[in-house]
Amino acid sequence: MWTKHRNIRSILFSTYSFIIVIVFTVLVAWFYLWASDLLRKNATDTLESMGQSMQDNIDSEFHKLNDVSLNVMYSNLVKNHFQSYLSLTTNSGAKQRENVSATSAEKSVQNAKELTDILTAAIGPSRPVEQLYLYDFKSKVYGNGFDNGERSYVPQDKPWFNTVINNAAGKYIALPVPDEEMSRFISSQEKQFSISLFRLFYDNYNTPMGIIEVKQYFNRIFKSAIDFTERNPYQAKVLVYNNANEIIYPTNADKERYLPYMQYKGADGTAKDQIFYNQDTGEKALLSLHYSDFTGLSTVIIVSESKLLSPLFTFAKRTVLVALVILLLAILLSFLAAKRITMPIQKIHRSMRTMRLEDLGSERVAVPQLNSGLNELDQLYWSFMKMSTRLKQSMDELLMSQHQELQAKLIALQTQMNPHFLYNTLTTIQVMAQENMNAEIVAMTENMSDFLRYFSADGSLVALKEEVLHTRKYLEINQIRFGRKLHFEFDIDEQLTELRIPKLIIQPLVENALKFATKHQPPWTIHVRGTISGNHWQVEVADTGEGFSEESLHVLHGKIKEIDKTNVLPLLQLNGMGLLNIYIRMKLMYGNDTIFRIVNDGQGATVMIGGTLSQGGINEHHGHGGTAVS
Repeated sequence: MWTKHRNIRSILFSTYSFIIVIVFTVLVAWFYLWASDLLRKNATDTLESMGQSMQDNIDSEFHKLNDVSLNVMYSNLVKNHFQSYLSLTTNSGAKQRENVSATSAEKSVQNAKELTDILTAAIGPSRPVEQLYLYDFKSKVYGNGFDNGERSYVPQDKPWFNTVINNAAGKYIALPVPDEEMSRFISSQEKQFSISLFRLFYDNYNTPMGIIEVKQYFNRIFKSAIDFTERNPYQAKVLVYNNANEIIYPTNADKERYLPYMQYKGADGTAKDQIFYNQDTGEKALLSLHYSDFTGLSTVIIVSESKLLSPLFTFAKRTVLVALVILLLAILLSFLAAKRITMPIQKIHRSMRTMRLEDLGSERVAVPQLNSGLNELDQLYWSFMKMSTRLKQSMDELLMSQHQELQAKLIALQTQMNPHFLYNTLTTIQVMAQENMNAEIVAMTENMSDFLRYFSADGSLVALKEEVLHTRKYLEINQIRFGRKLHFEFDIDEQLTELRIPKLIIQPLVENALKFATKHQPPWTIHVRGTISGNHWQVEVADTGEGFSEESLHVLHGKIKEIDKTNVLPLLQLNGMGLLNIYIRMKLMYGNDTIFRIVNDGQGATVMIGGTLSQGGINEHHGHGGTAVS
């Protein structure tokens, strides 16, 4: 059955392990979820902080451009000198055509020099911008920075011209463009990009008189974004674009690739969600989007979720590994705990299993103290030892009672005597007295006296030769009665003469044989034979009668099988000496080594009894063998 291998240790171990696994799983799951949420929050907060810092740095650079443009815009000196410069430049050109004096040209040069000084002062000593240009609306432009002096330009060739003219409300930030002039001042062989901030320039009457352009290196303005892109460990990408979804950074970006990210901005300029799923690449990404009201630019940091949360995955692997180690250690401890509890129980079981009947109360098998360290088991073991002592006492009393009962039963069986035998013998003596058969009467009374003395004497065991002698006297008594009609023979192995057997165990068989033999015509022959085979002795009593009926044999065999099956002896009756009583007496003496067989051989019946031989010729063996009944 499936419960065959279930024991206390396995139940305790499985129960402890189940509790440990459940509790540990809940704790580890809770700790992992808490730690993962914390790491995820830290990662997203870090990403958010980086995005905000990057946006602030970009805004700071554009503030520098804007501040310079405002300084120029609100400087009356710049306005006056630029206005004078433009008028002198125009008049100087006309006078040159009319061959005017050189004095006006000298004034124009002096005014340009003063304008340069004023613009240099407006830029400041820290040079937050690399170049400043003042444009009129016709064709003249005056520069200050690495490009100083006057130049001509075609307004229609400038892509920003119309946008700035129509953007009367404020500044305009143009897209980054390659700048060959600025590239000359950088040692790098890479082509440099510049980015410009434009603003309308008004006179004292608030009438537009020109355009201010402040220019800075692209790499300087977006230095924070470039550094983050090159050095961040997550291989994150940075995207900067304006309200028209024109990409400012990076300059070589593929708009189609970044378009989904640019459409991920809400109406308030913030990200709709931090988690973005790119359907083109099938990759989940985290976004950090920051919008600047000052510049109108949106800065987005795009990082793969798997790469950003790689520390979380590493932490998860280590957590699982440590959890498994701790779990295995906990299960091992539960096994040791179960073993510590069950080992004393096994010792108790071993003591109970190996304890024999003669060991009860003797402490030859079990030690007096268990010393398991567990009070309940020590008390259980102490109770078992006390119980074995009391059981020993009870069994001694029970065995004494049973011994006395068996002795009483044996004596009762021995004292049984067929009254018909006595009646017939007395009747025979009476007839012989009437016929003056004095010699026969003397012989019969002597044999009868010896037989009765043997019958009533104390003791349950006798030598086989005594049993044979008094059985012979019994037959001699009957031979005087029946005369030549009765014949008997004894063939006993001399080695059996001193064998101790139950008293009156052969005579009843002879009596039973004589009873059945006399039911048919004489002569009647009874043969008694004793033999030894191995470690067993056997006595056969054969007659020349009709044998046993099938019905009587069936009833006798049924009672014998019931005794062998239940190992319970029936109550002995004192109303006759039957074959069952002989079997019971043999069973009491020899146990399962009893030999008891009945055979019908066609010329009468044979009853065989026997048991094991004991050393010294005294057989009180209660061994275990096989009872043979047929």
